[in-house]
Amino acid sequence: MPRISADAVPGHCNGRIGGRSVDGDVTVPNGATCELLGTRVEGNVSIGHAARLFVSRADIDGDIEGEGALQVEVTDGTSVGGNLQLESGGAALLADSHIDGDVSWQEQHGSLLAQSNTVGGNFELEDNTGGVTAAHNVIRGDLSCQDNNPSPTGGDNRVAGNDDDQCRAL
Repeated sequence: MPRISADAVPGHCNGRIGGRSVDGDVTVPNGATCELLGTRVEGNVSIGHAARLFVSRADIDGDIEGEGALQVEVTDGTSVGGNLQLESGGAALLADSHIDGDVSWQEQHGSLLAQSNTVGGNFELEDNTGGVTAAHNVIRGDLSCQDNNPSPTGGDNRVAGNDDDQCRAL
C-alpha cells in the first residue's frame, strides 16, 4: 500500500482519510488515489475510472463500487455493510475482511485475489482475464465463476450455497 502524505477532504478522497468518521458517501475521483486507514464511512464508496483505493481496518456502512478502477485493495479486518462490486477494471485484493452483502468482480483485467474473508451473500467472478485466486473464504451464499480466462485457482473455501461452473473445485 502506498504512503500518501496529503490529507483528503471527507466525502472527496484524493489522498488519505485516517481514523475518523465520514458522515455520508466517499467518492474517489477519476485517476485519484485514496487511502482509507481506520476510517468509518457512513455511506458508500465510489471509485472513478483509473483510480486506486486502498482500505485497511475500515468500517464502511454501505457499498464499495467501481467501474474501470485501476486497483482496489480491501484488507486487514475491514468491514463492509453492503456489497463490493468491481467491473471493467484492473487488479483487486480482498483479504482478511468481512463483506455483509455480495462480492461481484466482472470483466476485471488485472490479478484478483480473495483470501481469508467472510462474504455474507454471493461471490460472483465473471469474464475476468488477469487471473483469479479464491482461497480460505467463508461464503454464505453461492460461489459462481463463469467465462474467466484463465480459470480461477485456489481452494479451501467454505460455501453454504452452490459452487458451480469454474468454481466447483474451489
